[in-house]
Amino acid sequence: MSHGGHGGHMEMTTASTMLNNGTTPTMDHDQMGHDDMMGHGMMMYFHFSKSVTILFESWSVNDATELVFSCVAIFVLAALYEGLKVLREVLKRRYSYVVSVDLTETKVYGTGPNQTTVVTESKGELPRSRICNWHHLVQTFLHVVQVTISYFLMLIFMTYNVWLCLAVALGAGFGYFVFGWKLNKVVDIYEHCH
Repeated sequence: MSHGGHGGHMEMTTASTMLNNGTTPTMDHDQMGHDDMMGHGMMMYFHFSKSVTILFESWSVNDATELVFSCVAIFVLAALYEGLKVLREVLKRRYSYVVSVDLTETKVYGTGPNQTTVVTESKGELPRSRICNWHHLVQTFLHVVQVTISYFLMLIFMTYNVWLCLAVALGAGFGYFVFGWKLNKVVDIYEHCH
């Protein structure tokens, strides 16, 4: 006779009894991890805490000095993100290819019966492969870097730590001030998260 099923039932009854008696049952590591994922260990509102974990478990901030250095690093990351967007646009303009275009030029020489008309046709150059050229490969790599940084900045902002949020916003503003003057467009089609 197997007691495996009864043992599981017995554990549930014991935990239930302990809760009814006012005591809290102990949780194993897996249950605590589940609670943290459900938002019980994370503040979902803006706060001014000096303790925060940023992106990686190893980037844990526990005092004001670490927080200041982290804010400086995030400020620089946000500014470089703005610079990367401008760099991609500059490279796109510099190395964009002419799509096959028929150019027809008409010139008229002389007047009256001695008039001569010359028509010249030329074709724009079409690259052999637009997908396998070095410029497209570089743009693809830079796009991956840009998307990754943009999501990192978004996740940093989602810590709701006011100091980190300010570092992201001020870094983006500074980066736009330093690099953005090179752009003369109204709509940014490469914007990902903000």
